[in-house]
Amino acid sequence: MDKRKEMMEVALAENLRELMQRSLFEKITIKQICDRTGVIRATFYNHFEDKYDCLNWIIWHDLIEDNIPGEHNKEYAESVEDALKCIEENKDFYRAAFNVIGQNSFEDMLRHNLKKYVKAYLDEYRKEDYLARYDNDLLAGYYANTLTYCVKVFVYDTGGKKTVGEIKQMILDLTHHSVTDFLIQTE
Repeated sequence: MDKRKEMMEVALAENLRELMQRSLFEKITIKQICDRTGVIRATFYNHFEDKYDCLNWIIWHDLIEDNIPGEHNKEYAESVEDALKCIEENKDFYRAAFNVIGQNSFEDMLRHNLKKYVKAYLDEYRKEDYLARYDNDLLAGYYANTLTYCVKVFVYDTGGKKTVGEIKQMILDLTHHSVTDFLIQTE
């Protein structure tokens, strides 16, 4: 990617991030984002379709881009921890972002991006013929829901009682076990 293009996207996204911590997302305008960035509206639209697209870009850039398998080649647990560290550093933003509801909700954007993340791991590392009747897309959707829930638990932990390590372990525990592992077996 062109370095100047990437720098502009970062600047626009960071200004949206800052505005979201002070105002409701619905009240933030493209003009406000552009004014804070020092560019004209056309510049914003050269990079993003709308503010929802910019918000989606933040999710991808913060949590997914450097954590999917491929050139970064991180273990799944390490990538989960890195994403959680980013969330912890930007907890106020993510708390505000969860208030974006409706047709283009933040939670749906997060789930969609986490589905891509999980699918990339499944496509790269899935055990051959393990529960082959379930394709990677279905599994990615299932686990993206779990991850989204865990992120929400972490973001709304306002007392700071849950550490990155504890949430990472919760995610690993919940994604490694099924509900039947928690039930007493009856005969």
